Amino acid sequence: MNYDIIIIGAGISGASLAYKASKYAKTLLIESQDYDREIPVRTNIFADHNKPFIDDAFWNDDLIFPRHFLQLNYKSDKYDGFLNSKEFGAPLGKISHTEVFIKKLIDKFKDQGGTTHFNEKVAKVVKHSDYVEVINNKGESYSSKLLILATGSRGFDLQKSLGFEVPDSFMGIYTNTYADESLLDENFNFQYMFHLNPNISPNGPFFFNVGKGRVSTGYLGNKESPDQLKEKLVRILRNYKKIQPFMNGLKWDGNFITGGISKHPISAMTKDRVIVLGEAAGVVTAFFYEGLLGGLASADIATKLIKPLLENDSNFSRPELITYDQEIARILLNGYFRNGAACELLFYSKDSSAKTLWTTYTNLLNTNKTVRKYVYEAHTIQDLWNYDTDRDRYVGERLFGALPGLQKLTLWPKFLKAMSK
Repeated sequence: MNYDIIIIGAGISGASLAYKASKYAKTLLIESQDYDREIPVRTNIFADHNKPFIDDAFWNDDLIFPRHFLQLNYKSDKYDGFLNSKEFGAPLGKISHTEVFIKKLIDKFKDQGGTTHFNEKVAKVVKHSDYVEVINNKGESYSSKLLILATGSRGFDLQKSLGFEVPDSFMGIYTNTYADESLLDENFNFQYMFHLNPNISPNGPFFFNVGKGRVSTGYLGNKESPDQLKEKLVRILRNYKKIQPFMNGLKWDGNFITGGISKHPISAMTKDRVIVLGEAAGVVTAFFYEGLLGGLASADIATKLIKPLLENDSNFSRPELITYDQEIARILLNGYFRNGAACELLFYSKDSSAKTLWTTYTNLLNTNKTVRKYVYEAHTIQDLWNYDTDRDRYVGERLFGALPGLQKLTLWPKFLKAMSK
């Protein structure tokens, strides 16, 4: 079977591109998981800065986004660093029941004539001069003018076989539970908690994402095995004193989801007839592990590039596709993502300075309205390509100024390096 576009991977980036591209191209979407049976439950924070990359029909769908994102808690051992959006007049965004979003994207894709192959694994890709051949694990083959890799952290062998780099990959774990809204409102006065403790993970947060009638929790950034991740999360949920006030009446069903999460963008995201999207390309914020933004933005950028190339019977050569790399850099990497790179350097480490920095930052969020305003605007900005990194510099300078004198001396080189990100 011949297609204009074959997309491998039906996470948020692959499903989004499939929905948009099928309006003008014959498209095949391949997913190794059995989505006909179940799309894994995912409760995510959906900051307002994601809005430009989705259609209004989805944004206004209460099944996808059942509640507003009103308050966050950047939690340290000593402080709850709250940001309440009421202070600035509008929500930070919405809470996403992401499996519903993905299903509706795929349903629209099929309505537009798109083809899905679920529970199917790709064994091999062969690039020919005028098409790409995709061969599945049953030996069946399909051809297309353009191949899209949207495989997240699950397709690195395939990615490397096509000559691409792969981003740095870490492990993460999460679980969900369902509860009455009244209990969730009683336990959680926020929709998102981001907590750093290097004993949990030296390179990622412990989190709560509070949806409608359900809550997700877990941690990211480790190199542990799936069994080690599960054992640790069970201990945390049962015994970690910092989170016990949120646990009253909640019963976790023991359905733990483990997997890779990747960050640090690869240097080249396109080759002849191939584009790499989202997490597979490392387009994930280095500090917050914000994958929805990178996935949706990269799909939107690719959609706008591909349409005129198809209309002009393009060969989809690297020189024609490199605009995708350039737009990823312009819209994301050269501005907003620099904040994540600087925060990663400052806050992720096993030494005691990381704890001091995070404690100081969470207190700064409580005491400095301008800091709160800039964090709020980072969530709600609608034109990320105009993101003002001077605001990040302001927050960094205030953070440095709030440190004890001895810490200033020892951490000055780290701050200089972070400011240069």
